[in-house]
Amino acid sequence: MKQKQAWLMLAAFTVLLSACSGNNEGASGKQGDGQGTVATGVKADPFRISSPIEVTTFKSVSAGAKLPAGDTVESNQYMKYIADKTNINFKILWYASGPDYDQKMKLAVASNDLPDMMIVNEQMFLSLAEANQIEDLSKVYEQYASPLTKELYASTGNKALEKATYKGKLMGIPNISVQADAASMAWIRKDWMDKLGLQPPKTVDDVISIAKAFVERDPDGNGKADTIGLAGSEGSLSVPFKAQRIDFKGFFQAFNAYPSNWIKDSSGKVVYASTLPETKQALGKLREMYASGLIDKEFALRKDPNQVVIGGKAGIFFGPWWSGGLIADAIKNDPKVDFVPYLIPDAKGTVNTLMLPVSNLYIVVKKGMKHPEAAMVYANTFIAAQRKADPDALKLDFTVSAEYWPIGNATYDYADAVERKSDTLKKALNGQTKPEELSPEMKELYDKAMRDKANPKADLKDWSGYYGYTAPADLLKSNMNKIYSEYTAVTKTMERKWANLQKLEKETFFKIVMGEQPLDAFDTFVTDWKAQGGDEITKEVADEIAKVKK
Repeated sequence: MKQKQAWLMLAAFTVLLSACSGNNEGASGKQGDGQGTVATGVKADPFRISSPIEVTTFKSVSAGAKLPAGDTVESNQYMKYIADKTNINFKILWYASGPDYDQKMKLAVASNDLPDMMIVNEQMFLSLAEANQIEDLSKVYEQYASPLTKELYASTGNKALEKATYKGKLMGIPNISVQADAASMAWIRKDWMDKLGLQPPKTVDDVISIAKAFVERDPDGNGKADTIGLAGSEGSLSVPFKAQRIDFKGFFQAFNAYPSNWIKDSSGKVVYASTLPETKQALGKLREMYASGLIDKEFALRKDPNQVVIGGKAGIFFGPWWSGGLIADAIKNDPKVDFVPYLIPDAKGTVNTLMLPVSNLYIVVKKGMKHPEAAMVYANTFIAAQRKADPDALKLDFTVSAEYWPIGNATYDYADAVERKSDTLKKALNGQTKPEELSPEMKELYDKAMRDKANPKADLKDWSGYYGYTAPADLLKSNMNKIYSEYTAVTKTMERKWANLQKLEKETFFKIVMGEQPLDAFDTFVTDWKAQGGDEITKEVADEIAKVKK
């Protein structure tokens, strides 16, 4: 009851704020000044269109997504929830999966045969904005964004809204990525460190020294030289936005290196980080480690690199805050396993982290649509449901794929959601917050933590289910040098030449690390990369960035 009252008060307060904003228009059928149909005399309701309207859309549904018996893509719990809440009745013109969807979408855009509203990726968003095929939603956002929606965007430092801004106009409603997934931590077996009398690492050189001890001093005590210092994987020699288990992202970042990303160099110029001296330095150190047997000799070939961790052979791996599940699998095989996470700084003592693009999906509205405010009303309502802020949303079965929401799946959350949940859990465990005051999600985490406290690691699902919100999440609250990729779309020359350039990069980097080519092969790679289209693409990237900011 308290939740419902709070929800109603929130909605009422939002309407009141909108009414006092100096422009209290709602929707009408009248064409306006490029803002669609912002009409006069009707108070803006962020959660409901005054009269029922029909909105057309396209839909991407993966082949494996399933619905309950009797439901269809056009008629299911999510479609009905939106219709009941908002007065928006979505009509799906067509739906498809994977490449078929991409192909049909491109044809629709090329022929300007667009639906009223749809969700698109960054490349499509920029193309539509440049072609003037979508509405400016600046005023729509100003008048209709709910307090919760604004709060989520504020958690990004408004970077999400910047990503959706083209030439000074808000041309889409962006999703929000949870930034905790960017951080790459060095997970090191504390039980092995304790056995060998080793101290926790403070530098990348310390990590290398620990790896050397793990390889040479028989930490598992089986009398065999069969332990691995640092685990790796086939995809280790690039720096992804999302930290992956068993990658080298955290290692590269300790050298201020971000291969495979577009960043600003020391002069402020946007460059491809794979061609920079810092990347060469990191590759050189990995080459030395591999030659010394400190890195898994089979890392480039293993189909499942997790197995060296699960099987108790590897003492170090880089991975994200949510690596507890992998560790739990290792503990099943050996209860003594005790991995502890660390953030590894660079030579200056700075922890560098390549962040996720704060947004990569955008709700857009066809140019001239009568009710552009429907996009914001839909987004507000979807966000309230996704964040469980609407009590009625708790009646939905969220095990049904989110792809079946009217215009598909995208995450809208606090950019610092993991850190917030960590703080909430800590307060509950310390008795500062009563368990009954927690949200259903946080109550579940609290219950797992309490059961594990009573009987440590007796139920590894309980332990791994909440552990990420403790010590790993505390590391996320550390001061970091947050690096954002300057360009995450695709230029025209990239479409033709990028695959070959990536092949050249991957092959060269692996051969350098594995000793098949000298370190100076890196310089030849840079020259070849530039000559084979890299210089042309770099210029296009700079031009595209300048175009968006005009």
